[in-house]
Amino acid sequence: MGAPAHAAPPVVAVLVVHEPGDWFAESLASLAMQDYPNLRVVAFLSGSTESAVGDQIRTALPSALVRQVEANPGFGPVANQAMRVVEGTDGFFLFLHDDVALQRDAVTSLVEEAFRSNAAVVGPKLVEWDAPTVLQHVGLDADRTGRLVDVVDPGERDQEQHDAVRDTFALPSACLLVRNDIFRTLGGFSPSIPFFGEELEFCWRVHLLGARVLVNPSAVARHRGAFAARMFLPSADARAARHRVRTVLSCVSLSQMPVVVVRLLLQSLAELVIGVFSGSARNALVGLRAVAAIPVDLSAIVARRRTIAPFRRVPSREVTALQLRSTAQLAAFARHRRALREQQTSETPSLRPVATSGSRTTVLLALSLLALVIVGSRQLIWGEVSPVGQFVAFARDDVSMRDLVRQYLSGWSFGGFGAPTASPTALGALAIAGVVAVGRFSGLLTFVVVGSFFVAAVGTWRLSGAIGDARVRLLAATMYAASPVGMLAVRDGRRDALIIWALLPWILDFARRIAGLDRDPLDAVRESSVRPTGARRSQLAASLLFVVSAMFAFAPVSAAVVAMVAVALLVAAFFASSPWRANAWLVVSLALSLLGAFTLNVPWAVQLIGAEWWRALVGAGHPATGASLADVLSLGVDNSVLRWIVVFAYVPVVLMALVAPRARNAWALRSFALVALPVALRLAHERGLITVPFVEPLALAAPIALGAALAAAIAFSGFLAGRTRALEWRQLFATVSVAAALISLSPIAVSILDGRWSQPPPTLSQLLTQLPDDSAGDYSVVTLGDPRLLSMWSRPVDAVPGLAYGIASDGAPTLVTQLASERTLMNDALDRALQVAMTGESLRAGRLLAPLGVRFVVVPLRDGTLHARRAALSGDVGVGAVVRLSDQLDLRRVYSSTDLAIFENMAALPTVAVLDERSALTSAQALEASLLAEALTARSALLPGFDPTIVNRGSLSAGTVHVAVPFSQRWQMTVDGARIAPRVAFGATTAFDAPVAGTVEIRLRASSAQRLLVALQVALWLVIVAIAFNPSRFRGRVRAARQVVEVSLRSDDGGRVVL
Repeated sequence: MGAPAHAAPPVVAVLVVHEPGDWFAESLASLAMQDYPNLRVVAFLSGSTESAVGDQIRTALPSALVRQVEANPGFGPVANQAMRVVEGTDGFFLFLHDDVALQRDAVTSLVEEAFRSNAAVVGPKLVEWDAPTVLQHVGLDADRTGRLVDVVDPGERDQEQHDAVRDTFALPSACLLVRNDIFRTLGGFSPSIPFFGEELEFCWRVHLLGARVLVNPSAVARHRGAFAARMFLPSADARAARHRVRTVLSCVSLSQMPVVVVRLLLQSLAELVIGVFSGSARNALVGLRAVAAIPVDLSAIVARRRTIAPFRRVPSREVTALQLRSTAQLAAFARHRRALREQQTSETPSLRPVATSGSRTTVLLALSLLALVIVGSRQLIWGEVSPVGQFVAFARDDVSMRDLVRQYLSGWSFGGFGAPTASPTALGALAIAGVVAVGRFSGLLTFVVVGSFFVAAVGTWRLSGAIGDARVRLLAATMYAASPVGMLAVRDGRRDALIIWALLPWILDFARRIAGLDRDPLDAVRESSVRPTGARRSQLAASLLFVVSAMFAFAPVSAAVVAMVAVALLVAAFFASSPWRANAWLVVSLALSLLGAFTLNVPWAVQLIGAEWWRALVGAGHPATGASLADVLSLGVDNSVLRWIVVFAYVPVVLMALVAPRARNAWALRSFALVALPVALRLAHERGLITVPFVEPLALAAPIALGAALAAAIAFSGFLAGRTRALEWRQLFATVSVAAALISLSPIAVSILDGRWSQPPPTLSQLLTQLPDDSAGDYSVVTLGDPRLLSMWSRPVDAVPGLAYGIASDGAPTLVTQLASERTLMNDALDRALQVAMTGESLRAGRLLAPLGVRFVVVPLRDGTLHARRAALSGDVGVGAVVRLSDQLDLRRVYSSTDLAIFENMAALPTVAVLDERSALTSAQALEASLLAEALTARSALLPGFDPTIVNRGSLSAGTVHVAVPFSQRWQMTVDGARIAPRVAFGATTAFDAPVAGTVEIRLRASSAQRLLVALQVALWLVIVAIAFNPSRFRGRVRAARQVVEVSLRSDDGGRVVL
């Protein structure tokens, strides 16, 4: 480095050094050999850098000023210290990373171009350190959301194709020549960005100032760029995304802000969807998190905008014109395509081969799957979900979120006739979901139905990561999402089956991660297991428990399915070539999750303890229909052609269990067990070998579909692995399996045509909503018939095999009527009344229904779903029920069609009524003969809209008040403040004997023990959610992103550079 020549403007090279390697000598030598005559060097050493590095700098550059920095504040904040140690505003700063080696004339070329083009910032052409003929960066383009994209492709050779000087939006901070006065005017690099994003933020402010940013390719510098290998920073991608979003919102104009925020959100969502299916979901998620953190960063963004405001000297449209019109990803894709064409025609090969189109194919197929789901659900998205089967309203339209919270805390279960016990956990979850859905429960149902396809696909994607790469995972996700289970569950309104189908892959994925079962890239002879430890293991266990508990809360039958999956995996463990500890943890984690799910759903789940625990899970069950093996394997598809196409999905299940090699054999056997055990159980039920109430077939089909999807993934993994080898018999079986799996996807093309997954018209539910709501008082509706046609939780009628009943209050059922409630004396009374009606013991069974408040009996005969199309072996129980009910003298048929029949009980009492003297006397006797002998009479209906969870007020004349609810000492009635004790009426219901008239209040007193249990339940859920989602990690990211770095220079050297 020659003596300074005052004719040349001074340049101060600011070198930021952090624990350099042996290559650092080359960086120093390149500075010493520069031909620029007025170059000075200031080196800042991080706190962890050894003092010998300072001596090394002084030896190579005797005139260099070396300063030590406390700790390691980051490149930008340390580089800003140049303004403290350099006096004067003339010349330039040359900011350098310590892993940059400059070409001899680099500084001269940069300064000349800065004067020639009147530029504020100039950068060189960066090339690879070990391969100087390979380009690394020649300027950076940016889109409207601040995403940077290289002008060159990875591995692109330097053939002087980028040697023209040009304006660029940003330059890498590895080597930047910046005018001294401009740098000081702008205040240097952002103090709140220690790493990742300092170049974007600084160059954007330079553009706002109206200055130019240029790249001068005639100046060349070699750059190592191995930051991740030299320093570990937790959540590096999250920090970079956070800094990018904050930079964008700090620098754009106010008029552009709304459009930019929407674009940030939409682009992040699109990247997440693509990333899920291209193997980069974790990287894509950080962008969405950064956008979601805008409210947290709002104060910092406002403060930064105030700082930047004085520098806005050009219109925003001029800065926007420098950015890409498309997205950075599309620009990178276009350049990638260009690189492919150039590589095909170039005689000089690239140092690194351009990436194959496998990832792009994966993305395109993922988008195709997304499009299929949207097209198949388009009428549901723009319209609404038809109320068929279990797709009933989550809550009535007049119910608010506050009402749901009150009902959850009330200690009253709404299922059936109701019971003074704990409310279902689902009610509390529904209150939270209602807040998110802004009270739009119909929209919430649509979101659940359509979203189930995406949840199922993503879960299968995660699970199949134990088998293969992104292509294999995509095939598994496609196979599962396109299986008939999800489509038929939506078509027939089987909410329980849809929930199980969507969440089962997630459950199995968390279990296998707890067991440490991951893909072995070496394809070992035996499946290996590396179990997670510490916080990660706790997080996985909490995630598994959360998913199983939530599924159990909304679909109790899921406990039976998860238990069956655990048994299937246990059987497969005896034959799988994997460590016994891993198999044990796989099964034990599922078993413990069921126990934990029961605990988290206490106190509501306590009713499952008892003799009827199985009936509480599955209700009346699914009747046997004599289905054949082909019927079972077709999963309910009734088309004579398509049902055989579905059977093709089982080809890889059988073949892979026989021929899958090495580590993949364990998952092949598990897949076979997931298919074989449910099929065997279903066939046993259809042949009469299982006589207990049985799980509905679609819920049982979820593990079958998952096993088929995993087997297809195993076959595809073997197919891909064998492409580079000579054809062998295993490869042939894998090819046949993959072809069969792809053929089995054909039925989805038929199901998407109408945009509703072929949902039938909701005739039954529409008729139920037309039941009267008049001044005669509240009432209950009993639905009697084939359990497959009932849209609420049902109990069997013991007197008639195959007949079941369900109960709803005041018309159409809701979510809470589909969940089991505690059996009470009112259920016993109803069982007896239906037995009398069905056996013909008496023609006055309506009188037995009267004190229960049953005004209507509905008998569904058929619907348009496939779920109930096959005739049960027990016969057409609905037609027999209509015949028996028609004989009853107190039941008047008010509607009859081929779909259903509705009977009105002319002897019914309102839910709350004032009895006459004779009926009051009968209520105290609890004799069936008394009820059959004479009809009950109510003087008047009382308290319309009766709700056990609130204080019900009205005016009362003296008499006996009868309430058709199960008896409990917690019931309380006051007349003008005077308390009246409840008593048992008709052996099952509740009555109050009021001797005087006045203002009456009836309510259910809350139980202290009940409230304590609910509080404990909420606390347990919060603990599980906190562990599963790890909010401490989020808080750490918030603190890191909002941090403003303070830099301290050690005071043992007060040297300065004077210009």
